[in-house]
Amino acid sequence: MSDIQSLVEKEITRLKNLLVDAGISERRINALESIIENTAWIRAKLDQTREDIKHTSVVIPYDNGGGQKGIRENPLFKGYESLYKSYIQGLDRILNALPAEKIQEEENAVEKPKTVLELVKDKHRKKA
Repeated sequence: MSDIQSLVEKEITRLKNLLVDAGISERRINALESIIENTAWIRAKLDQTREDIKHTSVVIPYDNGGGQKGIRENPLFKGYESLYKSYIQGLDRILNALPAEKIQEEENAVEKPKTVLELVKDKHRKKA
């Protein structure tokens, strides 16, 4: 099993256990299966992308070969932001299946991926 697949399986198990522990029926969990799987995959990709971002800058130079040179936003950051938004939407759908008191507990316990700004700040702190 690949490293990413291992992370996905671990997250699927965590999300399903959260629902089971909250007393959600197996039928309802099965109805959420696709959302759970995709949210778990996105979480694994976020972790992987966060590792890639640690070693790069927010902006990168470009040269389109036509005499135009400059600086542009690093595509890794755009991809990360897009994945992060999708993860939050998926997690929100899963959490909405929980009873209200469980939602608050889980929101407090879930380790949310860092924003791009937090990643950049962490990188600069480590350099200092």
